[in-house]
Amino acid sequence: DGREATLVTGTDEHGEKVEESAAAQGVEPLEFATSVSNTFRDLADSFDIKYDRFIRTTDDRHVARVQKFWEKVRDNGFVYSAPYEGPYCVGCEEFKLPGDLVDGTGEYEGQQVCPVHSRPVEQLREDNSFFQLSAFADRLIEHYEAHPEAVRPQSAYNEVMAFLRAGLVDISMSRSSVDWGIPLPWDDTQVVYVWFDALL
Repeated sequence: DGREATLVTGTDEHGEKVEESAAAQGVEPLEFATSVSNTFRDLADSFDIKYDRFIRTTDDRHVARVQKFWEKVRDNGFVYSAPYEGPYCVGCEEFKLPGDLVDGTGEYEGQQVCPVHSRPVEQLREDNSFFQLSAFADRLIEHYEAHPEAVRPQSAYNEVMAFLRAGLVDISMSRSSVDWGIPLPWDDTQVVYVWFDALL
């Protein structure tokens, strides 16, 4: 379109599956993540992709900014501690709702499995920190109604509004059973849930 743009890319390096993959190769998670990150840089170079910034989520700058962000969210009253229990898929790195699971086949017949990986999920119980997402539903609806151009295409706008009107639930923003991640600034026994790290 002839407009100035910034291309930012990088590697998402935390989480349980990175920790498990590193252990399977007999190396530390950072060594494993560095190898993967180097592969992605080489791939970009081989396609002559000129990025402006390459971010690794293990970079000190990223870690500091994630911790600062979550400290601000907590200081504003939108983080609280509570137990969380539910089905968890390591491959997706996410807790699933019971309705998300499907009946397994073959060796997993008779079990509920992740629809993405077709493998059984783990039942986890953790004491975690939660982000009070439910507090934002009305504000987001009001904002998008006043600024419908903020979401495009129109079909995406309709989908977002339907999702918001169905109600938002608070979500776990930390993990207590995973070591490989960014420690919460107020509780080093917890790490920031991988998606709340990578998306920032």
